Amino acid sequence: MFFFKASANFFLLLLIFNCSTIFGQSKNLDIEISGEVERLLSFKILVNKKKYENDYYAIQLYNGNYEKAKKILFDFKKKFPEWESNLSFETPNYKVRVGNFKEYLKANKKLDFIRKVYPSAFLLRPNNL
Repeated sequence: MFFFKASANFFLLLLIFNCSTIFGQSKNLDIEISGEVERLLSFKILVNKKKYENDYYAIQLYNGNYEKAKKILFDFKKKFPEWESNLSFETPNYKVRVGNFKEYLKANKKLDFIRKVYPSAFLLRPNNL
């Protein structure tokens, strides 16, 4: 009798484990993406690129006449050649701006570093550019 119960339990366990491997899940995951999803993803990437171009912090070194702005820009490029800097014109002044920083903390750290050389430098927020 004991042998019959033990063999029945063993057979039952063997049957359960075989069924779990037969009906178990596979390691591979197949994802089918429709054309609409692809189109939406490409549209989102395009929108994010446009937002990034317009949504960044910059450091302004100078605001004033052309000759002094040109001199400050040249001096800055000489001291910090690896940094992006530009000269822009907004009536009636020329502006020397540095960097395109996405994050406020990074921009603020760079501002602290630049203020050692250019004490009048300040940080421009994204909507103030």
